Amino acid sequence: MDAEIAAQEFCASRNRRALTERQLAALAAREPVVRAFVICDAAGARAAQSKEGPLAGALIGVKDIITTADFPTRYGADDTEERGPRVDAWCVAQVRRLGATILGKTMCTEFAYPMPGPTTNPHDPTRTPGGSSSGSAAAVAAGFVSFAFGTQTAGSTIRPASYCGLTGYKPSYGLLPLDGVQAISTTLDHLGIFARSPRDAWYLTSAMMMPAPEVVPARAPRRILVLTLPVPDEYGERMKALAGSLARAGIAVETRDLPFAAEDFKGLQQELCYWEAARILRVPGPVRVVPQLEALLAPYAAAGVETYAVARRRREQHQAAFESLAGGYDAVLTPAATGPAPSRETTGDAIMSRFFTALHVPAFSVPMWWADGLPLGLQALGRLGQDRALAATAQWFFERAEHD
Repeated sequence: MDAEIAAQEFCASRNRRALTERQLAALAAREPVVRAFVICDAAGARAAQSKEGPLAGALIGVKDIITTADFPTRYGADDTEERGPRVDAWCVAQVRRLGATILGKTMCTEFAYPMPGPTTNPHDPTRTPGGSSSGSAAAVAAGFVSFAFGTQTAGSTIRPASYCGLTGYKPSYGLLPLDGVQAISTTLDHLGIFARSPRDAWYLTSAMMMPAPEVVPARAPRRILVLTLPVPDEYGERMKALAGSLARAGIAVETRDLPFAAEDFKGLQQELCYWEAARILRVPGPVRVVPQLEALLAPYAAAGVETYAVARRRREQHQAAFESLAGGYDAVLTPAATGPAPSRETTGDAIMSRFFTALHVPAFSVPMWWADGLPLGLQALGRLGQDRALAATAQWFFERAEHD
């Protein structure tokens, strides 16, 4: 991997045209193995570099469940049928307005469900990049683009970012509109952003939301909560060592076991997601989905609304509990995944993100460690709506991480 590209923060770049050329060269050299894109237009991207605006020079990949005016959208299907309209989703229209160039559509699993696709991990082609935003994560990690749009309904941004060694940002629920994004679960879908750093992720987000983009400064935390979760010993030891180093640096650190019901931590998000998805995708119904997905959703299509209502109430109780828990801390820390990227036969376990996605709180995956040549991410969680403050804290962790 080109170390110069891998280390380049877009918002600090002084020569974006040169960055673009290095990214397109990396694309030409590595895309046949990485397979991050369904379709891309390198020549068009190079020709578009005369644009102006705060995102001028930015190459961006767009997950294939997000519509674009100039590229087809197939929702991750491996056929040639166009499923989405030829219009720009809100996020795509915003970045174009700000001067960015869409390089192409990135690979994702069909309808964003956990079925492995052809994309490989840029650090090891025998490993998965994670899912469902597989191509978006791989495209940034391989140095093809500065940013990529993904989505997260369970762990489709945080987990791939951890596996690929880059920043993944899942905003507070509703912060970024989902117009033009194929719905999976109406109360769980989030737009996700992949970038080199939390600072870059917030730069892009603030550019879309605000009158002007913001370069958020790194801010050292004063109080941190570390949640103990079931992960392999090596990952757990790294979390313990991190807590110790923070304490020695004068930061108030508290370590607690997960203060939520184990059955809800494991299953609440799935109850909500599959009930909603069965109705959005009308399973069984006229929308063509792969048999595995139809079989997964069929029991939830038959479930009554009472079951769904009970799950909604449980979520509300946990949201209030997390708000109270996190209120005294600058961030709540957990592993971003259960370990390094596994083989390509799977997209990996999303359990580190599922529950917190259901709670709607903001999250960053920060590339923090390396194990046998593979990255491990730290997940930083914050209170609902405190995205900017969390970005500043996440950037501080990013700058002190053990980068390879």
